[in-house]
This record gives sequence, structure tokens and C-alpha cells, in this order.
Amino acid sequence: YELGSKNEFFFGDVKARLNASAFYNDYTDQVFTSILSVQQIIDFQNLLGNNIPVPPNTSTGLVVSYSYNAADSEIYGVNIEGGLQLPSNLNLDFNALWLEAKIKNSQQIQDFRFQADVAPNEAVFQSIDGKRLPRTPRWQLNAALSQQIEAKNGSFDWVISAGYRSSTFQSIFNSEDFQQPDNPRLRLNDVVKGYWTFDLGAGYSHGDDGKLRFEVYANNL
Repeated sequence: YELGSKNEFFFGDVKARLNASAFYNDYTDQVFTSILSVQQIIDFQNLLGNNIPVPPNTSTGLVVSYSYNAADSEIYGVNIEGGLQLPSNLNLDFNALWLEAKIKNSQQIQDFRFQADVAPNEAVFQSIDGKRLPRTPRWQLNAALSQQIEAKNGSFDWVISAGYRSSTFQSIFNSEDFQQPDNPRLRLNDVVKGYWTFDLGAGYSHGDDGKLRFEVYANNL
């Protein structure tokens, strides 16, 4: 579900654009992928009441990629984006996103950060209710300042952009140490801290048709 408004207007002599929207996504039976041993998958299905036939001579210690419907989740937020057409062909564009993305209802899943044949007491079923979905920053900010300069036989242009991503988890367990909650082990810390990026680009288009173009750019300045 999404509700928004798109607007163009003049702020004095400056043409402006301002769009905003609020959204809500309701997921049922969201698919997750884990790296599990065949034995872990058998245990997982048995917990659900499913009898999984195993062919003779199957190595249950074999580790495979396993996808399954694990949980319901909800994702909602607000997005604001806009821009200003400034004098001298300068343009300022921006975008801001606030995002919540959490598990709303789930079955317990095996802690796939551990292998059952190595750490059987830790590769057990755990609750992920209320956990934040992996790789979903709460804040995302982007801004770009650009300009086009007409020349005798073509045009020059340049852009400077900046982006920010707040911290994210890289697994559905959100760095939780179920065995040592008061003294979590650093090896289970899957947080990527918030960071900024700065990029720069410039170009020259030759001729009226612009078919000949030269560009230079630098990412992650």
C-alpha cells in the first residue's frame, strides 16, 4: 500500500520539485535462504511434521543452499525526494528514505551460523520474531549537485554526489548470541556500521548531436 503526492512549483524564481510517499508492505511466507547440512534440513522438516525420504548412501553432512518459507514480515516507511533548478544551469537533487523492516511472525529456524556436526548445541532452532530484515538500513540519504555548461562546439557537465546508509545487519539473527547474551562473541557480530560515500563525475559532449562524448569519474572518493 502506498499513498503519496507529487508536486512541481516555483520557489521565488527557482523551479522546485517535491515528492513524498508513505508505504506499507505486508509479506506472508517470506523466503529465506540458509547454508545448512542435509541433516539440519531433515531436522527442520521433521519439526514441521514433514517426513523427508533420504536416498540410500546420502551424506547427511553435505552442506547445501536451502530456501524455505520462514516468516511473515512487514516493511513500511516514508520516502521524500525533490530538486531545485538553480541559476547557471545548476541542479540540486535529493532523496531521503526512512525504513522499518521487521519479522512479524515466524517459525523457529536453525541457527545456520553454526554447523550441526561441529557445534550441535548451538546449531539449534531459535526464534527470529521481531528481528530486523538483513541489509535494510533505517536511513538512506542521497544528494547530488550538477551543472551543464554550454560551449562553442558542445557542452561540459559535472556532478558531485553524496550518499549515506545507516547501519545494517547481515543475517536474520541480528548479531544475537543466544548462548552468551550478556557477553556476545565478536564472531557473531554481523553489523555493518553506517557510512557515507562521495562520488564525482564530469564529461564533455561534442557537437550538436552529442554523439562524441568524453567522461571521467571517481567513485567512493
